[in-house]
Amino acid sequence: MKKRTVLIFALILLVAFAFTSCGGKEETSTAAAGAEEGGVRSYDMFIRSQYHDWIKELKWYDVAEERTGIHVNYIDGPLEIADTYTEVDQRLASRTLPDAAMLRLSQAKVYGAQGAFVDLAPYIKEYAPNIQAYIDTHPEYKSFITDAEGRIFAFVREMPVIIDFMGYRADQFTEAGIDPASVRTVDDFTNAMRTLKAYFGKTNPNYYPLSGRESALRFAYLWGAAAYVDENSSGGIYYAHEKDNCFNIKAPGAYEWIQTMKMWYDEGLIDPSWVEGTNTEGDWEAKTLQGDASIFYDYYNRAEWFMSNGGPEVDPDYDMQVLDMLVDENGNPIKAPNSVLYGNDNAIAVNRSCDEETIITICEFMDYFFSEEGIILANWGVEGESFKTNEDGSREFIADYSTEETKPSGEKRWSFLSDRLTVCKPVDLEAFYAWNTPLIAEAAERIVQDENMLERPIVVYTTEEEQRLSNLIASVYNTEVARLTSFIVGNTELNEANWTSFINEMDSLGLAEIEEIQLTAYQRTIGQ
Repeated sequence: MKKRTVLIFALILLVAFAFTSCGGKEETSTAAAGAEEGGVRSYDMFIRSQYHDWIKELKWYDVAEERTGIHVNYIDGPLEIADTYTEVDQRLASRTLPDAAMLRLSQAKVYGAQGAFVDLAPYIKEYAPNIQAYIDTHPEYKSFITDAEGRIFAFVREMPVIIDFMGYRADQFTEAGIDPASVRTVDDFTNAMRTLKAYFGKTNPNYYPLSGRESALRFAYLWGAAAYVDENSSGGIYYAHEKDNCFNIKAPGAYEWIQTMKMWYDEGLIDPSWVEGTNTEGDWEAKTLQGDASIFYDYYNRAEWFMSNGGPEVDPDYDMQVLDMLVDENGNPIKAPNSVLYGNDNAIAVNRSCDEETIITICEFMDYFFSEEGIILANWGVEGESFKTNEDGSREFIADYSTEETKPSGEKRWSFLSDRLTVCKPVDLEAFYAWNTPLIAEAAERIVQDENMLERPIVVYTTEEEQRLSNLIASVYNTEVARLTSFIVGNTELNEANWTSFINEMDSLGLAEIEEIQLTAYQRTIGQ
């Protein structure tokens, strides 16, 4: 709903703003645009305040400014990201947007077409050879960032390809007599939860083996019911749900998915408050720390979070580990949804009122992070300080993850958490997962493999398609969740007739149109 509101507000502002001249900014820059201050060029950039806080702590970022001779004066926006995007709209209307701004790519394209932002394509070609080389060798990136007329109104970063991990209390498995290596199929998983429930539930009425946060419907992939789009068809809400909250109610296995989750619910194998949507993230964390739950399916580094945030203090035997991927009846890994390489959020656009020198300065700073030196710096740091190069040419961190990431807020540190926005840059996936504790690094080496991940295509939508999808999804997705939950908890009888009626209701509400838009956009994207 927030996303839809921001987009509608943005379109209203287009009329009010008009972009007639895009002359000088009313807000004076803290440094002359692109001017040199003691030999250092600088520019101003509006950004979410939390992101600025992270950037201020990064040792490698300071090195980048030293090497490029370019300093960025960050102007803090709101704490919440949606509010940050809204303030971009407001600053554009009041002519107080600085030289550059963090915003949604869709905002950049809409406002850029009206004259608010610089078309970066010719500047990249002349002043950013590394970005141009990246564009030339990554056609999907070019399709994603350019509009129908070939203009580029924002820099966009790569994001790490992330897959969720299944964490489990290894000590509780051992105590209940479960060998984690025996948990291979969905049936094995269910039986392991039954064993845990029988063992710990007999003395603890608040014990449920499986718990989590946000949507409990995240297990659809185990039955081949994840949302998707390919050259022939589209199923479910893929737009903005490539990984999380990703399901397709029309998949052949979707009925069995809900049938099994209902069985988990009825047998007390899954936390009922999670299914019913009343379990907060804090509730889940507390239950898992206290031993009221043993298994979760969540963000890749969550197993380590529990080990570092009180687990061993609650119980000296506390041991959170990561299960292997589950397999189907033929022994093949069940592929799980993962994030896409490029996203609509966290793009960086350049104000059209900037002078040429400032535009060039911004392009050259961004370009550095697409150079070999810049990629190594932003993903590994400085050789001899944060990493070393082995005889075989491979790199290895020598800075300690736990030491660096637990430093007090505001203290300089080595950190390579590429799922955060720092600068727009390519991601070294090996470095991203290696920059973790041994627990997560080992699990990532096992799990983050192509054979375990669903294909998640990058789809480019027109502004009109994004508007329509946002409006449709706001009502369709929430209704789907409510109906599926009703089946699981028993408020609606789960039978074939009711299931068919449910699908028809969702199609009439807009699901069929969503799937059609996704397919059209995908076919257009791969045809470019």
